[in-house]
Amino acid sequence: MGRRIVSSQFQTRGSNGQSPDDYADRIMKYIPTEAVGFWLAVSGMIQSAGEDIPKAGLLWLFFVIGLVLTFGWTKRQTSEAGKPVAWVQIGLSCVSFMVWVLAAGGPLVATWEGYQPLYGSLLLVTYTAAMGFVVPPES
Repeated sequence: MGRRIVSSQFQTRGSNGQSPDDYADRIMKYIPTEAVGFWLAVSGMIQSAGEDIPKAGLLWLFFVIGLVLTFGWTKRQTSEAGKPVAWVQIGLSCVSFMVWVLAAGGPLVATWEGYQPLYGSLLLVTYTAAMGFVVPPES
């Protein structure tokens, strides 16, 4: 199973016979697990560092790095010869990364006035359930 979401199956000679992705498959392909793992590891290391380390600045820097990595990795993993860039999937994967960071909480979001961890958790559940309904156009 490739990383690119298959929206429809064409009954043409030479097709690879791959059936369209269902709701659960789309959710798995929209969530950038590598980037989420990167974020959890890096943020854990930064949070456990000594008090002389500029934690907020490092967290923001690595959030941006994670977002760039999500974009680049998803673009690379969804590239297929003869097909246009999978912009819908790349965009939803980048938003997924941001939602997972919010849900993970920690000092990055603790600086936002009025933020409660419950908000990130509710957003994560709602976003994850909703994004599975997005079927990108087949190109």
